[in-house]
Amino acid sequence: MEFVYIVRFGEIWIKGKNRRFFEQALEQNIRRTLSRAGRDTKIEKERGRLYVLESADDPGETAALLSRVPGIVSVSVGIRCEKSVESLAENGLKLMRKMALAPVSFKVESKRADKTFPIPSPQLSRAVAEHLLTHGLDVPVDVHRPEMVFGVEIQQHGAYAFCRTLRGAGGLPAGVSGKVALLLSGGIDSPVAGYRMQKRGATVEPVYFHGFPFTSDMVKDKVARLAKKLAFYQDSLTLHVVNFTPVLTALKQSCPEKFTIIVMRRFMVRIAAEIAEKSGCRALVTGDNLGQVASQTLDNLECVTEASPLMILRPLLSFDKFEIIEQAKQIGTYDISIEPHEDCCALFVPKFPEIYGKPEEARKAENGMDIYGLVAECVVSTEEISV
Repeated sequence: MEFVYIVRFGEIWIKGKNRRFFEQALEQNIRRTLSRAGRDTKIEKERGRLYVLESADDPGETAALLSRVPGIVSVSVGIRCEKSVESLAENGLKLMRKMALAPVSFKVESKRADKTFPIPSPQLSRAVAEHLLTHGLDVPVDVHRPEMVFGVEIQQHGAYAFCRTLRGAGGLPAGVSGKVALLLSGGIDSPVAGYRMQKRGATVEPVYFHGFPFTSDMVKDKVARLAKKLAFYQDSLTLHVVNFTPVLTALKQSCPEKFTIIVMRRFMVRIAAEIAEKSGCRALVTGDNLGQVASQTLDNLECVTEASPLMILRPLLSFDKFEIIEQAKQIGTYDISIEPHEDCCALFVPKFPEIYGKPEEARKAENGMDIYGLVAECVVSTEEISV
């Protein structure tokens, strides 16, 4: 059966004369995402809509993929019909049977973009509902709280019936807002932070700090798989794997224990900024969540920010942890993130960490360390992996 996925976008509509640029970027991202997933599809455009056509047995996987593409606000699974009440209702019933939908109530919503079609939207909805009720859909109409919305669209070049709509990621197409360097760990938060930036149109360039033998190569593999999930939504992705062992060794030798994590993160932003500038990135992105752990109090975030040559974006700052977990599950990173392999920060947490650090105290804690030499050593030995 040939399914039609009706793709809608929101913010792109307010872009005025630049709207075509955003639409083209979204179309390219859709093609790339579906191609990488091995889906054989074609795309048509008409009046603020993208129509993805696919012959398949089950549309569920493709619809789910499209719903996660940044820039899409909703996706409906539908079928192309002739411009008649009978065709819309009868093909819609075939679609419902194919998708094994058995609602307990329904209503019909119509949109008539083609004003030459003689039946106005309210009357069209009633006519299609009557035809459905007399030709096999033996459930009541509920216009207030229906279990299923049966949708009808009349466009210039065709008509469509649909009976399942998924909420999309929203935002802007990845790649239209420039490039940012993402400090990517093996945890739950940082991949979600990267995806949130992709939703705002950014391309992410992940930087991972690998501290062998303090952390195993299994963590490196885990982070590479997380990066691959993010690569799904943009043109290309390079993972920068920093040899962070020289800094970790120096921390153990010279840094006061309670400042270990603060100073570690100050080194991370310095190194990431060097890599970012070489890669054409305009900012750093972290998965910081205000108050979640000791290093993420306002005082300690200020200590880290002070050390960064680039601005630091923190898209998860005000998120509830359960919101972050839910987003991680939606984008497919959660199961990877909870694998039991810890990163540098988790392994070096002191027994009594500083909670209200001050920048001058952090600078004092670094006094015995060769900051510039360690940063240069880590940057030079960084490995680049195309994901």
